[in-house]
Amino acid sequence: MHKLIFSLLSIATLSLLLLFHGSEARQRELPLPNACHFSQINSLSPAHATKFEAGQMEVWDHTSNELQCAGVTVARITLQANSIFLPSFFSPPSLAYVVQGEGVMGTIASGCPETYEEAGGGVGGDMHRRFEDMHQKLEDFWRGDVFASLAGVSQWWYNRGNSDVVIVIVLDVTNRENQLDQVPRMFQIAGSRTQKQQQQPLTWPSGKNAFSGFDPNIIAEAFKIDIETAKKLQNQKDNRGNIVRANGPLHFISSPSRQWQQDGDGNGNGIEETYCTARLHENIDDPERSDFFSTRAGRISTLNSLNLPVLRLVRLNAIRGVLYSGGMMLPHWTANAHTVLYVTGGQAKIQVVDDNGQSVFNAQVQQGELLVVPQGFAVVKTAGETGFEWIAFKTNDNAYMNTLSGGTSYLRAVPVDVIKAAYGVTEEEAKRVKFREITIAQKRKSKETCRQNLENKDRTCEPKSCEAECVRRHKPGTGHCGQGAGKIPICICFYDCPP
Repeated sequence: MHKLIFSLLSIATLSLLLLFHGSEARQRELPLPNACHFSQINSLSPAHATKFEAGQMEVWDHTSNELQCAGVTVARITLQANSIFLPSFFSPPSLAYVVQGEGVMGTIASGCPETYEEAGGGVGGDMHRRFEDMHQKLEDFWRGDVFASLAGVSQWWYNRGNSDVVIVIVLDVTNRENQLDQVPRMFQIAGSRTQKQQQQPLTWPSGKNAFSGFDPNIIAEAFKIDIETAKKLQNQKDNRGNIVRANGPLHFISSPSRQWQQDGDGNGNGIEETYCTARLHENIDDPERSDFFSTRAGRISTLNSLNLPVLRLVRLNAIRGVLYSGGMMLPHWTANAHTVLYVTGGQAKIQVVDDNGQSVFNAQVQQGELLVVPQGFAVVKTAGETGFEWIAFKTNDNAYMNTLSGGTSYLRAVPVDVIKAAYGVTEEEAKRVKFREITIAQKRKSKETCRQNLENKDRTCEPKSCEAECVRRHKPGTGHCGQGAGKIPICICFYDCPP
């Protein structure tokens, strides 16, 4: 009897511990009181810009009502050709989206092994080989990549292309992994203040690296180096900032294809696999991975913890959207998350309606602007003449969307008689409203879609040139940059197949 009682108590205690642990893991620091009460929502542009030797970092005002409601803060990094964003980390988890450009990104996870090594030449055979370098895993990146970053894990970015790299980063400052307050902080492992920062210091980035606060003698002793070298680690005489120009093309140990990371059954096996070798990125700009696609209206791609498991720790997800000229994403709302929408191209008219049925936003947004849509607020997007492209970050790793029309919509789930009674419409009108099938509106019913891949000699793809070339070849038609064999950037044309 005592054993049975003990067993029952043990099971109950274990259940309570699991329940507590699960709820604790989901816990988020609450945003400021009344932060989500809006009479009007504003679209946002960067509030501060810090210029470095070879690029700049722009930050949005984290004290704005919109960002405080969402519990996030946002930064945009621009790297010029052949430049490096030096190693740094943020206290909260984050998601980064590559708006344009290509290069190499390194993640520095303390305690994980150096899995890439390069052997140099030697004498006396293989027994006397020397290693030129050893470092942790590197990742190639290009336009459309989404990268997850865990709290306190350092990253660096290198632009190896001939044009600027632009990266937008959303930090979840209310995530429980951020044990500090909601003021954004960037901790620099390398880098220094610029002259402008010395005159007008910003809240972030601060401009000083982690070595600068220590006594140079302590650093010299810790690394077994001389004092002058220790002072160089502190960047005492360096005012280039956190984005610096490289002295010629940088050499890394080449990374294997991304495909190896996606093979296997996805089962974890402890901290080594989940932390040190976790897959941290995916490209969501390829039209072939779209969740919704229309040759006339546009496409939607979703990235959540179901297809990128590390997002369970980051507790954010991303949606990539493209609307063609005149296309519309019909009224919908996000049921369990706030939405932080960043415009990557074109323009659109967006309308947002709150819980009182009042319009709180009804205006045009354009490239580079940010719009926060609180949880449950209904929103509709209508593309302008040049189309509309965006990346939306959701404050839930598995956010889901409810629609007012379409095959899985609210109206589809309601009996026709209830629709008639609720809106005072006829039965024919109720059926017409209920059985609308689409999520993104089309100008007319699409024909069968054909595709043509175009590749230039430089193995690059510029979105505007791609679109123009596809329209020239196939009227009407649309063009988008994607990836071909070997992950080479290509232009993909979609058009109505000939009869």
